[in-house]
Amino acid sequence: MELVLPSDFQKDDAPRVLEQARPVLKLPPDANVRVESVTQTARTTRIEFSYTHSVKLDDDQSAVSGIRVDVNAHGELKFNARGILISYHVEPADPRQLRAMSDHLAKLVANGQVYVAKPGERIDPERLRRQGKAWYVQEDAQGNKHLKRAWIS
Repeated sequence: MELVLPSDFQKDDAPRVLEQARPVLKLPPDANVRVESVTQTARTTRIEFSYTHSVKLDDDQSAVSGIRVDVNAHGELKFNARGILISYHVEPADPRQLRAMSDHLAKLVANGQVYVAKPGERIDPERLRRQGKAWYVQEDAQGNKHLKRAWIS
C-alpha cells in the first residue's frame, strides 16, 4: 500500500493520514492514536504519534493473568517532498514496562487493593473510595478483564 499525503497537506490533516496509515503501521485494532507533532521542511514531512492500546498480562504464575491494561507506545511517519511515505517506525510498549506493571498489579491484588467486579456490575467510585480501592477489574462484553482506575487522590 502506497501512502501519500494530500497535495495541500496541512497539520490538521495529520489525524486522517494516521488513520489511513493503520494497515502499514500494523497497529492493534483497539489503538487510540494521537498526533504528537508535525514537522515540515522543504524536503520532508514528519508526523510523530503516540497510541494507547490494551495489552493482556499473561503471567501464569500470578493473580493478574489475563487482565488487560492500557499501555502507551509511539512512532513516526516520514514523507518526502512529493508527499510519498519513505519510512515509518513504530516503537511498541517496552516489555520491561509490562513486567513491572504485572508485578505491581499482582502486589495490589494480593494486598486487597483492587476490587474485582462481577460481570455486568455497575461500579460506584465513591464506594470504592471508602474501601480504599483506587483500581478495579471489570469484564467487557467479550469476557476480557480490564484494569480501570476508580478514582484519583
